Amino acid sequence: AMRRRFLAVRTRFLAVRTRFLAVTTRFLAVKTRLLAVKTRFLAMRTTFLAMRTRLLTVRTRLLTVRTSFLAVRTRFLAVRTRFLAVRTRFLAFRRRFLAVRTRFLAVVMLLVCLLCYKTTLIYMNLI
Repeated sequence: AMRRRFLAVRTRFLAVRTRFLAVTTRFLAVKTRLLAVKTRFLAMRTTFLAMRTRLLTVRTRLLTVRTSFLAVRTRFLAVRTRFLAVRTRFLAFRRRFLAVRTRFLAVVMLLVCLLCYKTTLIYMNLI
């Protein structure tokens, strides 16, 4: 009777243990699947980060080229500004020279008219 009772308790214990092991096995299977998904996700994330790094490298190179271009353009504009300043000074000088020359020619014409024709161009209605 004692032995039968022991065997019945042992059988119940083994049944509970078997159920527990089945649940544990299912849990481990789910955990394994979850780890597989996590691994795939990490692989995809790594690929994405590699692509992003390449993209940022290209973008950085592009910005470097643009910066170089802007530096060259700035230098060109500085040279052009200096050239325009020199040109403006030259034109101002030329304008002064032309003003002096015009006055000089007017006086010369007046003298020529007075000496040759004994009159002025204004009097002859030529101007």
